[in-house]
Amino acid sequence: MRLGMSYRVAKIFFLSPLLGSFGFCSNRFRDFTNLIQGNLKSFVSAQYTLETGKLFRIPSVCQQLHVLSGSAWLTVAGEDIILTSGEQILLDANQGLAILSALGGKPLVLEISWMSMGF
Repeated sequence: MRLGMSYRVAKIFFLSPLLGSFGFCSNRFRDFTNLIQGNLKSFVSAQYTLETGKLFRIPSVCQQLHVLSGSAWLTVAGEDIILTSGEQILLDANQGLAILSALGGKPLVLEISWMSMGF
């Protein structure tokens, strides 16, 4: 019985430095992960086609609109903005409600971009 107790004490003794190093590695890994996540932001974009007469509510995560073809009527933060083919606009994250519609007889083709975290 005493041997069993000694064995447990020895086991705890030998494991405690090992557990300490795992804790150290764990903290370093967490710091490294936070650093990577903070620096590896990338633009993610999606292309949409909006038919004439249709409205599109722009998601609040959207940071950039780029009109690829057609003309757009954008209402954001109480302002009306007309964008034509090739024009782009940066949107504020606190923009509030933003609505987009196609102008003229042609469909509006646009690219919406936002920042993404991760790999």
